[in-house]
Amino acid sequence: MTKSFVVAKINLKQSKLSYLITAITCGAVVISLFVNFCIGIEDNSSVSVGNILFLCTILCAVFIPTLNFKKLMHLNVKKIDFFYGSFLNYILLSAILSALNLLIFFTIDKLLMLRTGIMNLIEIFGWINNGIFLAFLQQFAFLLLTAVVIHTLTALQTSWVGWTVDLILVAIISVFTPIAPLRAYLVGFFNLIIFNSNAFAQIGICILLSILIYSINLPVLRNKRID
Repeated sequence: MTKSFVVAKINLKQSKLSYLITAITCGAVVISLFVNFCIGIEDNSSVSVGNILFLCTILCAVFIPTLNFKKLMHLNVKKIDFFYGSFLNYILLSAILSALNLLIFFTIDKLLMLRTGIMNLIEIFGWINNGIFLAFLQQFAFLLLTAVVIHTLTALQTSWVGWTVDLILVAIISVFTPIAPLRAYLVGFFNLIIFNSNAFAQIGICILLSILIYSINLPVLRNKRID
């Protein structure tokens, strides 16, 4: 377990590109919000900086199984340690960014709402209606699931399995979307993991799916070649 913590620490240090891209994006959004705030333009399409920070988790989930994996393997890190260490990364990132978004929502967002429109996912998805603690857990669970799905899809791209999964996902979306009965199942799935009226169910489902989906990475890692 100690080695997994070391891997997580290295991953965080080696994710500077993710931090840089997120910082630049946040900077652009902050400038836009500041201008709107100063001149009193109400732009209801403005996205909260707290939500832009979620980009960091998404980018890390792309770079960790690609760039960081190769670097760590060349440092003689065991694949099993990379497996657990990376999952720990997503747990930490999801928790930190969830907390930061709540902080921004109750400070910066509330201030900007007095002069300009702004959107935050915790309000759009209705999570904040369940209280701060549950809103934090709901964000955390959803972010963790998002990171795990992106990490897994990225890791699979190095083999024919990844392309097969991509085709299946495209087929599901293409077939389920135009057909009303099938679309209802697709909508129902997103209701379970996002708009679930039962916060505990939403949290539990997201965490369970995260564990199940991430477990796919173990056999993928064992068979993955190190270039």
